[in-house]
Amino acid sequence: MSYDLILIAVPLIVAYILSYALYRKNVINKDFHAKIWNILIFLSFLVSVGMGIIMTVFMNFGLTVPSSFDLNYWHGEVGIAFFVILLFHLHWNWSSFKRYFK
Repeated sequence: MSYDLILIAVPLIVAYILSYALYRKNVINKDFHAKIWNILIFLSFLVSVGMGIIMTVFMNFGLTVPSSFDLNYWHGEVGIAFFVILLFHLHWNWSSFKRYFK
């Protein structure tokens, strides 16, 4: 099984660069830019964790996922999106994170 890292990462990176540029040019405000990416990181986290929990429950009870929907594959795909958005979150909040490690 292979995952679509480029297919997921590139559109997210382009979207972040565009929203960041709109923020820097004062087309959108800082709060709106942050809200967009906070909502996306939250949703990708929920979906990825939800799928992980479902797979764990299925494995514990010996159940199988219908073959038309590969839950493990989609868990990985959403996890990739979550990681990429996490990098944006780190970029946005880097000065705050640095204080934790001093």
